Amino acid sequence: MNEKRLALLLLISIFFAGALLVFVLDRVGVINASYYIKYLQPKNPEKLTDIEYPGEVDKIAYQKLAEKLQEKEEQLTQKEEKLKEMSDNINNQQTEINAVKKNIEVERESIKLLAQDLSNRDKKVRDIASKIMNMPPEKAVEMMTNWRDFDIIDVLHKMDKLSEEEGIPQITPYMLTLFTPERRAEISRKMLLPPVEQE
Repeated sequence: MNEKRLALLLLISIFFAGALLVFVLDRVGVINASYYIKYLQPKNPEKLTDIEYPGEVDKIAYQKLAEKLQEKEEQLTQKEEKLKEMSDNINNQQTEINAVKKNIEVERESIKLLAQDLSNRDKKVRDIASKIMNMPPEKAVEMMTNWRDFDIIDVLHKMDKLSEEEGIPQITPYMLTLFTPERRAEISRKMLLPPVEQE
């Protein structure tokens, strides 16, 4: 009877020693006791979230998360490219606008200079017309013989205006008769042209 008890105690001791050894090895990480002993396995293995050693469920979740992140990154990249394209278009349009503004400024400056030149010319024509009116017509025509036709026309028109302002008779019709017939005909023809065609 004592031998049976001793054998039973020995078996119990061996069992507890074996369980203790399995527990220690499981805690140290040498073996995974739950893999061999079913009742040690968790009831819901899908809840395991071991970052260093993820299970299959976690791997699938991580993969889906990575795919979503990659999809968002691609969307952001596309938006960034669209914004860059829009920015380039805006920059190109701004460059064109600046070029147009510059051309307008150049044309405005040219018009300003042209207006100044016309004003200066008008003053010069007025001075010359005033001097010619005080000369003998024959001397005046002799002086104007080598002028351009349109310069002669401008001076004659200015003389007519000065005569009108001063209330004196116009002498330009008489002066025209002092030119040669050919030159007189050409000057008269050009005087009838519209102002645009006189340049």
